[in-house]
Amino acid sequence: MTRDWSLDLLFPSIARVPTTLPWRLARRIGRESPSEREHLLRWLESLFARVFPHATDAEYAQWAKAHLAMLAQEMVDAMAFHRLGRWGGPAIDLQGAEYAKSLTRQGKGFILVLNHFDRILTAPVALARVGVATNVLTMPVLDNAELQSAQRRFLLRKIRGYTQVTGGRWHTTSDGLRPVHESLRAGQGWVILADAWRPEFGRLRGHPFLGGALNLPTGIERLAQSTGVPLLHAVTYSRSPAHLEVVVERLPDNPGKAIDTVVQRLEQDVIARPWAWWHWGLWDQMWQPTSGAEGNL
Repeated sequence: MTRDWSLDLLFPSIARVPTTLPWRLARRIGRESPSEREHLLRWLESLFARVFPHATDAEYAQWAKAHLAMLAQEMVDAMAFHRLGRWGGPAIDLQGAEYAKSLTRQGKGFILVLNHFDRILTAPVALARVGVATNVLTMPVLDNAELQSAQRRFLLRKIRGYTQVTGGRWHTTSDGLRPVHESLRAGQGWVILADAWRPEFGRLRGHPFLGGALNLPTGIERLAQSTGVPLLHAVTYSRSPAHLEVVVERLPDNPGKAIDTVVQRLEQDVIARPWAWWHWGLWDQMWQPTSGAEGNL
């Protein structure tokens, strides 16, 4: 299976299969070729053993398989956002929607902070189902030289389906942030990922995380500070491939404390569900040990 064929044909085709079967099939099909999969599983098991030395080999193997399954299921999500929370698609249990609904009724803009955890874009879709539209700010796609043509086509298709469901627009960091500032001040909501990371990012702040420091960009807190909008946080928990739970929370008014709270919650979630964090491949770039702290969990 080539990556181009998988992105252009396989996952888009699977996503059209009736019932929730596509999300169960994704675990078996995966995003990788068999040889790539075995390599990734061994690598993940080794990394989990470094970070969580008190777990067992069986747990490392289970987490590695669950991680790859989750990423494959998200590929189906990406081609079938219109089915999430609808008949024939994964069920969504939504908690805390009243926070976003209240801000929307008051005409107040807000930032919905997510992390690369579990099926990450389920929360904005769930909010759209109850009448809360949101826009999304992402890294560049069209002018991202690291993306191959098939990846770019897949992401553009994903974004198109996502914005059709969420009722907002897509904006990238390469397009400038002035429209985002204006939109927030005008009372609209924006989805931004707190743990988005690139090696060229210059404004980073370290957060206590798994015994060391996780270095994350400060863009969200600076944006909230300049616009005066409140911050909400949402996280998704897969209870099964076709049953998702979304929890929305209000964050502290101080933007810096708000992001601290988001990272603290991420740490708790990663400890409880190591397989559900997307960024293990960036671990050695994003995370720094403090006094040889890696492996204390």
